[in-house]
Amino acid sequence: MENGLEMYKAFIDGLVERKDSVRGKWILGNGYPNTDENRDINEFLSMLSNEQKRIIVQMVIEARESGIHDTLQYMNEMMDCRDLVLSQKGEPYPYDHFDSMYYDFIARCAGDEWPE
Repeated sequence: MENGLEMYKAFIDGLVERKDSVRGKWILGNGYPNTDENRDINEFLSMLSNEQKRIIVQMVIEARESGIHDTLQYMNEMMDCRDLVLSQKGEPYPYDHFDSMYYDFIARCAGDEWPE
């Protein structure tokens, strides 16, 4: 059975893998799905240069990372102050083994290796 630390690392790495947004692909590609709700967005995107689209994609990814970071920060606070426990297969995650969950997430997003 995997230990809690390995499952914790896989959890954080799973979030890192999901930091990019499908919307970024839509922005750089052929636009959002062709629906009435997306008409204004697609019209706007059609007016932008590729460089402008890349800047918007960067903003979208940074906003998504920020949301994940803030959620992990809140979860850390709940673990520290309100006895929240994250566990998997009966093994609790050692959420403060390296640093905080949100710091570990940002460090992994930046390409840092897990500390020994």
